[in-house]
Amino acid sequence: MKKITLLFLCLIAFHFGQAQNDCASALPVTAGTTTVSGYDGALPNPDCAENAGLDPREFGEWYVFTATVDGVVNVTTDIPANIGGDTRLHVYSGTCVALTCVAGSDDVDGTNFLSDVTFPVTIGETFYIAWDNQWSDAAFDFVITETSVSCNYTLPFAETYDDGNAFSVCYITEDLDGDTISWISQQDLDLDGDLIPETFATNGNSTAGAKDDWLFSPALDLTGGTDYTVTSIFNTFSGNGSLEAFLVNSASSAATIQLPLFSQTNIAPMGDFATLETMAYQEINTVIPPTDGDWHIAYHSFGPASSGFILLFDTELEATLSVEEFNSNVFTHAYNKTNDLLSLQSSNLAFDAIVIYNILGQEVINKSLSQTEETVEMKTLKDGIYLANVSIQGQSKTIKILKN
Repeated sequence: MKKITLLFLCLIAFHFGQAQNDCASALPVTAGTTTVSGYDGALPNPDCAENAGLDPREFGEWYVFTATVDGVVNVTTDIPANIGGDTRLHVYSGTCVALTCVAGSDDVDGTNFLSDVTFPVTIGETFYIAWDNQWSDAAFDFVITETSVSCNYTLPFAETYDDGNAFSVCYITEDLDGDTISWISQQDLDLDGDLIPETFATNGNSTAGAKDDWLFSPALDLTGGTDYTVTSIFNTFSGNGSLEAFLVNSASSAATIQLPLFSQTNIAPMGDFATLETMAYQEINTVIPPTDGDWHIAYHSFGPASSGFILLFDTELEATLSVEEFNSNVFTHAYNKTNDLLSLQSSNLAFDAIVIYNILGQEVINKSLSQTEETVEMKTLKDGIYLANVSIQGQSKTIKILKN
C-alpha cells in the first residue's frame, strides 16, 4: 500500500498523493480538491467515458466518495490549475464486483480536453471515481462539489426548465426506445442571439427506430375533485415532432391512472431558429384528479425515426378559479391618453393575460401578465373603440376601451 499524505489548508480538503490501485482499495475523498500525482493502478472497467478504445489505456487511479446531501455532485478537472491538460473520468455506483456506470467524461468540448460531470445523489450514497491515462500520464487536480436540491414543489407550479440541477434530481425520464437519447435540460443555447441562453427541456432521437421518450414532473400534491389548469408551451426543431401530455398518479409510463391533457402529432416547427420560443405552441387544458395525493405531469415524445426535436419551454399547473372567486376579486382599468397606457389593477389575484381586439374582431395586442398591477402600451393603435379580454386564473372578463 502506498503512503498517502493529507494536507488541510483553509478548511478545504486538499489531498496529495495517489489513489489506491483498484476499486477495492479506493482512497476515500470528500468535497474539495484532490491531487492525482500519477497512474499505476487498475484500469477502470466498465468504460463510462466517450472515445472508448481510441488509444490504449495502461493504468487507472481509484477513489471512493459518499454523498452528504440530497442533490447533485459535480466532479471536474476543468479548473485553472489544469489548463492544457487531458483527463478521462468514470463514475460508478454499486459494489466493486458489480459496478454500474453513473457518469463519464473525456472532453468538456472539442477544444477543452478536461473532464466534467454532474449527477444526482442522496445522503449516504457511495460512488467510485476512477481516472485512466488514455491520453495523458500527467498529474492533475480534481474538484468535488456538492449542491443540495429540494424537490418539494408547491402550487401554483411554474416550470421554465432553467435549473439543470433540479431537472436531474426532481424529474424522471424513461427512454423506452432504448436509443440513450432521452429528455434533457438545455441550459446554454442562445436561440435568438441576444447573448442570454434560452432554457427548455428537449429530446431528440436516433435514425435507428421510432421515438418513445417520457418525462415526468416532480410530485404535485393535488386535491381530488378540483379543477386544475395545465399550460404547456412547446415547439419543434429539425423536423416535425409529436407530443402528448397526461396527468398521472405515478412517475411511470405504466401509471394506473393517466388523464389525457392533449395529443399533437406531426407538429411542424413554428418560426425560425431565433423565434422558436416566442412563436411556440401553447396548450391550455383542464383536468380533475379523482383522488387526493401526489400527481405528475407527464410528457410523451413519440414519432418515427429522425423526427424533430421537442422543445418544452414552460409548464404551469394551478387550481382553476371558480366563478365565485373570480367575481369576488375586484379589478379596475383606466386608459391614459397622455402616455397611451392602459392601466390594470386587481384587488388580490394576479392577471394572466390580456388580448385586445379592434371593432372588426381582429387581434391587435396579446400580452402575458403576472402581477396584480399591470400596464399595456397602446401607442401603436389608432384612436377608436377596442374590446379587451382580461384573464385571471382561468376566468376572463371583457372590457371596452375608448382610445382617443
